[in-house]
Formats: sequence, structure tokens, C-alpha cells
Amino acid sequence: MQIEDLLCQKDLDQALTGKKPEKMGDAEWAALDRKALSVIRFTLAKNVAFNIVKETTTCRLMKALSNMYEKPSASNKVFLIRQLVNTRMREGMSVTSHINEFNTILSRLLSVDIKFEDEVQALLLLSSLPESWSGTVTAISGSAGTSKLTFEGIRDFILGEDIRRRSSRESSSALLSTEGRGRRTERGKARGRSKSRKRSQSKPRKDIQCWKCKETGHFRNQCPNQTVGNREVNAATDDSEDALVCCVETSAESWILDSGASFHATYNMKMVKNLRTCKLGRVRLADHRTLDITGIGDVDVKTSLGTTWTLKDVRVIPSLKKMLISAGQLDDQGYWTTFGGGQWKVVKENLVIARGKKRGTLYMVEIPDDEVNAVTNELKPSRLWHQRLGHMSEKGMKMLVARGKLPDLKKVDSEFCESCVLGKKKKVSFVKEGQTPKAQKLELVHTDKWKTAVELETDLKVKCLKSDNGGEYISTKFTDYCAEHGIRMIKTVPGTPQQNGVAERMNRTLNERARSMRLNAGLPKTFWADAVNTAAYLINRGLSVPLGFKIPEEEWKGEAVTYDHLKVFGCSAYDLMKDGDKLDAKAKKYTFIGYGADSMGYRLWDFESRKVVRSKHATFNEAELYKDRSTGNSQNQKVQVEFDSDDISVRESEDTQDSGSTEPDFQNDDESEDVHEDAVNNESSEDEEEMASPVQPQSVESNWVRRSTRVTKPPEKYDPSVNYLLLTENGEPESYSEAVKLKDSLQWEHAMKEEMGSLNKNKTWELTKLPRNKKALQNKWVFRIKEEHDGSKRYKARLVVKGFQQKKGIDYNEIFSPVVKMTTIRLVLSIVAAEGLHLEQLDVKTAFLHGDLDEDIYMAQPKGFQVAGKEDWVCKLKRSLYGLKQAPRQWYLKFDNFMERTGYKRCEMDHCCYVKKFKGSYIILLLYVDDMLIAGSDMKEISKLKKQMSEEFEMKDLGPAKQILGMSIARNKKDGSLTLSQEKYIGKVLERFKMNDEKTKPRNTPLGSHFRLTKDQSPRSEEEKADMADVPYASAIGSLMYAMVCTRPDIAHAVGVVSRFMSDPGREHWEAVKWLLRYLKGTSKMGLCFKGKDSVLRGYTDADLGGCKKTFKSTTVGGTAVSWMSRLQKSVALSTTEAEYMAVAEASKELVWLKTFLEELGKKQADYSLYCDNESAVKLAKNPVYHGKTKHIGMRYHFVRGLISDGTMNLMNISGAKNPADMFTKSVALDKLKFCMTSAGLQE
Repeated sequence: MQIEDLLCQKDLDQALTGKKPEKMGDAEWAALDRKALSVIRFTLAKNVAFNIVKETTTCRLMKALSNMYEKPSASNKVFLIRQLVNTRMREGMSVTSHINEFNTILSRLLSVDIKFEDEVQALLLLSSLPESWSGTVTAISGSAGTSKLTFEGIRDFILGEDIRRRSSRESSSALLSTEGRGRRTERGKARGRSKSRKRSQSKPRKDIQCWKCKETGHFRNQCPNQTVGNREVNAATDDSEDALVCCVETSAESWILDSGASFHATYNMKMVKNLRTCKLGRVRLADHRTLDITGIGDVDVKTSLGTTWTLKDVRVIPSLKKMLISAGQLDDQGYWTTFGGGQWKVVKENLVIARGKKRGTLYMVEIPDDEVNAVTNELKPSRLWHQRLGHMSEKGMKMLVARGKLPDLKKVDSEFCESCVLGKKKKVSFVKEGQTPKAQKLELVHTDKWKTAVELETDLKVKCLKSDNGGEYISTKFTDYCAEHGIRMIKTVPGTPQQNGVAERMNRTLNERARSMRLNAGLPKTFWADAVNTAAYLINRGLSVPLGFKIPEEEWKGEAVTYDHLKVFGCSAYDLMKDGDKLDAKAKKYTFIGYGADSMGYRLWDFESRKVVRSKHATFNEAELYKDRSTGNSQNQKVQVEFDSDDISVRESEDTQDSGSTEPDFQNDDESEDVHEDAVNNESSEDEEEMASPVQPQSVESNWVRRSTRVTKPPEKYDPSVNYLLLTENGEPESYSEAVKLKDSLQWEHAMKEEMGSLNKNKTWELTKLPRNKKALQNKWVFRIKEEHDGSKRYKARLVVKGFQQKKGIDYNEIFSPVVKMTTIRLVLSIVAAEGLHLEQLDVKTAFLHGDLDEDIYMAQPKGFQVAGKEDWVCKLKRSLYGLKQAPRQWYLKFDNFMERTGYKRCEMDHCCYVKKFKGSYIILLLYVDDMLIAGSDMKEISKLKKQMSEEFEMKDLGPAKQILGMSIARNKKDGSLTLSQEKYIGKVLERFKMNDEKTKPRNTPLGSHFRLTKDQSPRSEEEKADMADVPYASAIGSLMYAMVCTRPDIAHAVGVVSRFMSDPGREHWEAVKWLLRYLKGTSKMGLCFKGKDSVLRGYTDADLGGCKKTFKSTTVGGTAVSWMSRLQKSVALSTTEAEYMAVAEASKELVWLKTFLEELGKKQADYSLYCDNESAVKLAKNPVYHGKTKHIGMRYHFVRGLISDGTMNLMNISGAKNPADMFTKSVALDKLKFCMTSAGLQE
């Protein structure tokens, strides 16, 4: 379409038809067609133009383009449908951008003849919104009823809601963004809609006063009396009386937001909660001094926004002089930290957590000890009465104040109420075609749930009842009852609740007010009924629009209503205790949950006895709500919420502004049913203008900036501070900027240059300009100090692409890549020990750089290595790179192709095992990503293979194998044995969980026999859950499981038991884990010892019918375990025979795999034996006996009979006392444990 418009603009559109006009000559037509052809080609990308270079006429070119991009192929349709369904708006993303992207996909679908119904489009748009919009989505879907949603309506509502959200955030936080800004009587007079407002004039230079010498005519930085010395000055103060927000003058603790700090740190141990005192090493400062770390915990920081910010994992360093907030640690935890313009800001999920300004060369964070309002340190009167009245609207409160109903409240201040927003959010009200005329008392009763008790209070009779078609109203008995008592019934049309709008609206009002009250108090949902009753009590004492803004309670009873007894729902209350000792407290603390009938006292809730207490003499603390008590914070602080709006565009269309107009902070929901919606919105706008913030919202651009005319004063100066840089001892930098600042920066620079050399040598990329509609992936440097097997340190830098920015189907497709199995490694090591083979180890340098890419991927140039003059160019990747999702797969395919060309055969039993046979010898190669083990009897052939690989890839020859994947390999030349152990790894695990000190006593068994672990021991009370909140249970299980999988079959049973409670661990479960860690401390040197015996394959099985129906198996080669497993059986066994039989079936599968694997390696043997300690299971496997007891066993388990009958496997019975698999089924005695470990080849 755009090409057609372009050709039309240049009068070349005739060429699109492909037909020459009759009056045009051949030469003229050829020239016209050639011009049109060149215009089209200039608009195409190079890769597109290359595909249609053979087309020589405009008509044929357009047909080719149409076939390439407009042909509605099935794959194109599937891709677009998938893209539409999977489109999600990211947190912090511009709403306008998201909707534009959504519309683009819909348009592309329409171009391939796919069109969705309007309601389906609306629902898809709603489902694409992020989690932070879940409340809005729920409100829209819940209020839609049976009416259909429209895409245009939902789109406009979302855009309007986005503007409303940003308007509320900015107006509530704008004052705090300008430090020291007060409000004088002259300010704000020019506000409003007047266009006569003039720009403020700057002061003449002659009136400017220097802050240093107090002379006029120059600024402080131009002062001729500059002196060197202490530049410390006192804080500036603002004497403006009409301050909107001020703080109590208390001491403030300073934090430094530091991009160079590796972690958060403080010197004040008292402010740390969840403190764990321990030795965590030392830290090095910029002046090369080292300080001790004595503990770690969390710190609650009260920000200048009024919120509480919890810093996790803060180190305690008593000798530190400043408290540090690490920008790097914030980045790891999902925060965004921005610096610029002398300001800083910390953002998470579009919510501004903290912000501040630059002081000198540091970004300082001022944390005041306390923050209060200008009037009082308790709730402001306006907010207090707003909560007492059940979150009444601002309009209603103003009218009550005008009538003198609210004591001690002279003015209603508009203030943001989060509970009102959470509890009352709604869509546009139903447009009414007419209004029901006012009726006399009980003349017309609107009901959704109705009782006739009202007749007793008025001595009047109900004359007309208007209801919906609920079953309680349309029953024959109820209809007959109304006819008998002369009550006329009016029923609404089914599916139209708007016809009974009065009752439905009151239901909504009750629910909204109750929801706001409960959320504000922080009470559980179980108090919903109390909140609704209290809301009804307060609504009856508020102003009613249908009654001409009269008070319903006064109209009903004919008595004046007072408000001095009202209290904030959910606040703390104190009442006398009836029983108690003389020395006990005379009062008890309760929570206020409502009023008694006819205002007879208050209803108080006792959380200890879980009973309601009625009292007329209670004392209340309305500044303390239930949520404050439950969180340990007794101060009801004013919380000001601010959102990051840097990347949010504002759609300034009139329709969008109207649909998203901001309601007053005290929601005017109660009267909206009988007042025209436009009138309510107009009034809201006027109220907002009157209460507008004196600071313009930051995200809205202004044509000019008004200069303040108030007297300016010098800014506050901080003490001269040094830059702090925290690094752990032998620590690793987190970024390029850190690496080049360290004292060992030369080593890191050398490591980076070495990495860049490898990248350039492999021709990993080529520099080019970024094509249109393409995005360049970002990258980062990752630094590690690797400890070699000889104890030396190697500095290693690696350039990593941020692969999480890739999109499936565009930047990558398949990503699966195999790695060698642990069982395969142990199996090959057993063969090495048995036959005395050579075992060499190699490492592929930058392995992932060797893979070839199938997609066009662009990446930004690495930091520190940008090409001069081409800084804005990007790298077009020709080879895979670390961090790319497809990098492991591409590397494996490249290596697999090389091994096949070299004559090596890939084993089908493990695709990362390669074997090649020679005359009288063979070579086995194992690949785990970039680590390789090569086993063979002929060292010449091994050297030949090393040379071939070095010619193809950049290799590092590590010589005889010493360690692999954290497992150390030790060979004894005297007896030919080979030991595989994890002593260093276990030591690090013990150190991580503080179990390596002298006080920690080793245990003799993996799990004590006294442990009886069940789910009933999981935490139930809040105290127990809090006690286990910081216990690293899952991390400990993961660490133990890796040791079990690699070299420690003796802990398989214990790890299996404790891992069942990972979702909800209790203190007893954690004690069992610590017992297991103590056992590892005493046996850390234990490892699998492969000795020079024949490679005879034997298997052992066992099952425990009572222990949750578990299957255990172990397979040994040459007397050492190479494979083991412990897991729950997939079906419930009815007998021990059945359980053992199923265990035999599972073990036989592993035995068959190992048998086939050994045969692939050329290791055939005559006997493959499997041992079971249940004679009945052995007989059942050999013959179909015990038919009555076993006829229900699944057919899949009977395949073991075929293995026995064709001689594949020999199943034999073994005594339980001699079965090594016994240590997998239960906590065995020490003597039996030693026997089992010896049988499995475990020894020190």
C-alpha cells in the first residue's frame, strides 16, 4: 500500500498495471516502468532486494513481493495467531506502545483473511495486560455482566486508566521530587484555566546575594573570597508557614548508593533484622584496607517517599564509616537504578522505590528517623473522619462539615486514599433512561435481599416490592404471601439488573465501602460480614441523593444523628478485664469491628479467644490499625506511592482524557446512581483543579518552566566523603567498570583481551549498521577467578550475550543439547581402572564460539572494545556466542560433525560418548559441554586425536585427568585403582551452611533412626512459618543431591526422605538436614574406588512396602557402584512381593541399558546378574505363579520375564543381610552401613 502511494505521488502508478497505455510509445513506457522499478528497489532492504533481483518489470516485481509477504500461507497464519495469543505487556512498558503492537498484529491477521469478533479482540487485549493490571481486568470482566465487550471501548478504557494511574502517582509524589520546596501565599494564585498567566521573571543580577560572602551581584561559585578548608555548612531551612509536608528535625543516617559496591553494607548491627552473626570473610576498601564482616541480615529503610524499603542480605561491617547500597546487588534482585541530571532513582516493576539527589560526587540517600504531617504526628483530621465514616466520598464529607455534623473538622482536604482505589474501582455507570419517582416510606421497597422487620419499626405496611428474579422472590409461597398481604410485586427483566438499579447500586456501594474499610484495616476476609454491617450503619448516617441530600437515619427515625461516637474500622481498642490478678493489667487490647444494635456500644474482636466482646466504655487508638499491629509497626504513616513514567507516552486525545478522567481521591461512589454521570465527572475535575499539586507532573511537557520567586537559600552540604568500593577477598568484579578500577585490573584486561582474541580469531562477528526493524542484543562481561588443580589462580573473562532478550521463532528455534550422563562417566572410569587405560583431559576454549548460526542476530559492541569511528555500528553474529539460547546446541552439532568426519562413532546409548576402534586398541571420548575425557590404551592415537581437535578448535590440553565437574580423580599406580571423590565440594557446602566449625560434631549415619519425618511437622502457626522463612532448606537439599548423584550413593535414602518436604519444611525436617551435613563432615574424604578387576555387571534391588512404597536399585561394575536410584513407585503395591517385583522391573531396565552400552564399547560378557532379596518376587519373575495375588500387576512389569527367558539377564535371590541395596531402604545400623558402603565401593 505504501509503495502504491509512493508511485502515485511520483506519477508512476501506471506501471503497476503492467499494461502500456495506447497513447504512450514503447520507449516512454519502458522509461516509466524502469523508473518505477528503481523507486521500489530503493525502498527494499538488501536481503529482500537480493531475492527479487531477477524481476525486470514493475508488475512482475510487485507480484513476487506479494507472493513472498502477502500470501496467506498456513505457516504464516499459525505464526501470527501464536504471536497474538502470546503477546504480553511487560511491566513498565508503555500502554500506548503495547496497544499499537497489538493493533499491528490484528492488521497483519486481517491481511491474511483472519478476522476475530470484536468481543474476542477485546478479551485478548485484556488477557495481554500484566499482573499489575489484574485488579482492572477483574473489575471490567466482573462488571460486564451479559453485555458484550467492545475492542474500542476496552482500548479507550485502558488508555484512560493508564493516564489516571500516572496522574494519581505524579500528583501524590510531585512535591517530594523538588527538595526544600515550600508553598507561600503568593504561589498557586495563577493556577486554573486562565490563559492570562504570565511567565515569572528572574531576579535582576544586582539583587542576587552570594551565599558565601553575603555580598550582592554574584553567585557563590563566582565569589572572589574562595577559601580552602572545611566546607561544611548547616542545613538550609525554609520558614514558609504554609508547608504541605514537613519533617520533624531529627538526626538522619546517610546511605551511599554505590555502583562500585559488591553488596549492601552497614556498620549499625542494631538496625539489622533476621541477623545471622558469623564470619563471612573480609572486604577490601578503595584505600586497600580490609575489614571484617561479622554478620548478615535485612534492613528496613524508611524512604523519603514514606514507604518502607527492605534491603536483603546486608553485611554488617562494624569498622565501616558509611552505609552502602550496592547498585549491582539491586540489579541482581530485579531493580532498575538510573543516574543522571544530578538525581538517582530506584525502580522495580514500574514502581519508584526510592529517589534522591547527587551531593558532591556521591549519590547520597537521606533516611529520616521519622516523617510526620505538618499538623500532627497522628492521622490528619480529614483523613481520620474519612476512615471513621467508612471511606465516605469527599462531597459527602464537605456537606456534613457545612452542616456542622462533624466535630473538630473545619475543612476537608483531598488526599489520595489507596484503600478507596482498591475497593471502589469501577467502570462507567449504566446510563439510565429515566428515574423512579420518589415514594413515601415503605411505598416502594427496592430489594435484593428483603425482610419485613422494617414494618415493626414504622407501624407501616410495605405496599410495593421491586426485586430481581432470584429464586427467593419468584417462588409460589412468596408470591402468595405478597398477594395475601396486598403487596404489589415488580420484577425486572431477566439479565437486566439495571432495572433494579437502586438495590443493585446499594449492593455495590455496600461492597465497595466494606472492601475499602477491610483493606485499610488489613483484616482478613473472614471479617467481611462485619465490614458490610458497619458500612450499612455508616451509609444510613450519610447523605442520600434520592432523599435530597438528607440523612436516611434521621428521616427514618425522626431524630438527629450524632457522629462523635464513630471510630475507624479495624483500629485498636482497650476494654476492662473482668477477671484477673491484682498485679495484672486492668485492660485488654481488642480490634474494633463495628457498632451494636441501635448504637448500643461497640463490637470488639478478641484474637486470642476468637470471640466478639461488646463494650460501651472502650478506649480507642485510631492511629493504630490491625495491619500495623500484625507487622509490628504502630505508626500510621502517610505512604506516598510514585511510579516511574520515563518511558510511558501520554496519548493526548480528547476521548482518552474523558474516558480516563481521574476521580476525586475520596471516591464519590455513593451518590453516583441518581446523579448524571457527566455532572459527577465535571465536579471531580473541578475538585481536582482546586486541590492540584503545586508541582507539575514530571512526565507532562510544559512550554516553559516557571521560576520560583521565593527567597532561595544555600543547599545542604554533606561531610566530605571518600568513595567506597567493597570487594570480597579474592572477589570478582561484577562489571567492566569495576574490573578496570581494581588493583589487579591488568590481569582482568589481559583476560578480556584474550577473550576478544578468541572471538576475532573465530570470526565470530562482523561490524555493520543495524538494519531497520532489527534490535541489537545487549551483552556483559562476566569475570571469574578459576582455581586450577595445582592451586594456582587463573583470571578468566567471558563475553556473554543477554539471551533473555531473544524471541523464539525469530532469534532461535531448537535449543536442546545433550551432555554426558554421570553413569556414563563412572562406567568409563571403571573400565579405565580395570584395564589400566590412559585417561586424559582437555578443555575447549570458547567452545560456544564454534557453532554456526542459522538466524540473523545482531549484538551491541562489547564495552571497552568499541571500534573508533564506528561506535554506533553493531556486531552481526556469524558464530554462536555464550548466552545465546541456541549456543549449546550449535556447538554440539559442530563437534558431533567433526567426530563423525574423524571416524569416531557416536554411541546410541549416550550421544555424548564417542568410540573408535584400532588394531588391538580403542579410544573412548566423553563430552560435557566443553570438558572432555579421553580414555585409551594407545597414547599415540590419543595424541593424534588431540592434534586433530587442536587444528579444528582452540583446545587446552590439561594432561592426565585430575578433576571433572567438581569431582577429583586420583589414581594409585601401585594397585591400579582409581578414586572418584568430592572432598572439596563437600567442604564448600559445609562452609556455606556454617557446618564446618569445630563445634559441629560429625555423625556416623546419614539419618538418625530417631527421625520420624512427616508432613504433620510442617509449620502451622505464623510464628513457626516466620521461624523457617530464612532457613535455606531447598538450597541445602540441592547441594546434597549433587553429591548424591555424583559420588555418594550412601546418602541417597536420606536425601530422598528430606526432599519430600521442600515445599513446606519444618524445624524437625531442618534438623534432619543438619544431621546429614554432619555425616558428610565426618565422611568428606569418602569416594568411589574403582579397582583393577574384571568389568562384571551386577545389579541389586530392594523395595520398602512400608516406607511410602519406594524403589531402590544399585548397579555395580567390578565391585563399585556406577548407577543407583531411589524413588517412589508409580503405583501402590498390595504386598511385599509386588513391591519387590516392580523394583526388579525398574532395575532391569537400567541393567539392559548398561548391557547395551558395554556392548557398544566392545565389552561383552556372558553373565548379567540381578540380585533380589525377596524369593517370591524371584519366583514370580521366572514363572507365572501366585496368580491370585498377582493378576492385577500391570503388564509393563512383566517384560522382565522375557529378559530372563531369552538369557539377557539372570535374576538371583540374595540374603537380605548381604544385599548392599539395604542402605537405600532405611536407616541401617552402623555395621550394616559399613558393609553396604564397602560393597558399593565407597572408601576413604
